[in-house]
Amino acid sequence: MWRIALTMVLGLLLAMPSGCGIIGGMDIATEGPLHDRLRELSSSGRSAALADLTDFEWDTVYVFGEGTRAEEIDDTVGATVLRAQDRYYSAGNLLVFSSRGDAVYAADVVPDILVTGGDTEWRVDTRLEPRGNRTPAALRLVAP
Repeated sequence: MWRIALTMVLGLLLAMPSGCGIIGGMDIATEGPLHDRLRELSSSGRSAALADLTDFEWDTVYVFGEGTRAEEIDDTVGATVLRAQDRYYSAGNLLVFSSRGDAVYAADVVPDILVTGGDTEWRVDTRLEPRGNRTPAALRLVAP
């Protein structure tokens, strides 16, 4: 009996798309072009517009840190992001992008390289600037 259960669990894990995990109500990307571009920006210590790092349409991004309550995330975004969890548990940042009020993309960016200054909501014209002179650099979100 335990072999059947183990086979089913392994089958489900193998069926999940690589780089994505369903942490909740949305597929949360854990790898991909956005992650690669953020790491490259951090490693080079350069600045860039956040919109230039994405390949999808969005007008608002919400950035959350480890330990943020799921209820707070869902209320802020206006959609169920984390289901079956009471908090965002990751040593990184959760980015939820929305377009015209609809959540369109979510990413779990590890390690925690984004500096928000305590703000959660950012517009499409937000820039990322290195914080300090060290590389890899923490990337500070800056509103125009």
